[in-house]
Amino acid sequence: MTTSAKPPTGGTTSNSSTRNGFGSGASFSPGLNININANKGVPPQMGASANPGTGVNRSSALALPEPAFYSAADVRTYCEDLRAFASYAAIEVEVASEILKAALEQAPAAPGDHVFQAKMRARAVAKKLGKAADALTDAAKDAAAAWAAFQREYADVMTPRQQRPQARPFQF
Repeated sequence: MTTSAKPPTGGTTSNSSTRNGFGSGASFSPGLNININANKGVPPQMGASANPGTGVNRSSALALPEPAFYSAADVRTYCEDLRAFASYAAIEVEVASEILKAALEQAPAAPGDHVFQAKMRARAVAKKLGKAADALTDAAKDAAAAWAAFQREYADVMTPRQQRPQARPFQF
């Protein structure tokens, strides 16, 4: 199976004005989608789910699960989720601290202030967010330590005990 390709010609053709198939007359028209959610006949909900604009979406990365501790797996899951939440939030707050510091350093200074005074004030404000990030990092460490302490303190309850061999009943 052979194909013959034509070598490019130096002359102009009708396709020479197009580039990758898009030339004069080609346009991009995205589709229009409209989503309507009608909740007719749905019983009213209580709590944060009753008002979707409030509360925490518990499926997002920045949400903790409900604190329901019915088994060791629940304790482990909560501690792991808390550690992940606090680690992620610490990074976000640290980045926000740097962004705030940069924005405040660029803000116009008060009349009569020296340039370095404005930078010092910006650093003082951003330092507080940095401390919040450090606290979140400590919270992540403490969540991991809580699971380790739970394993250490309740290891005897979590692992099944070996059954004692049945002693022969005393008989005369």
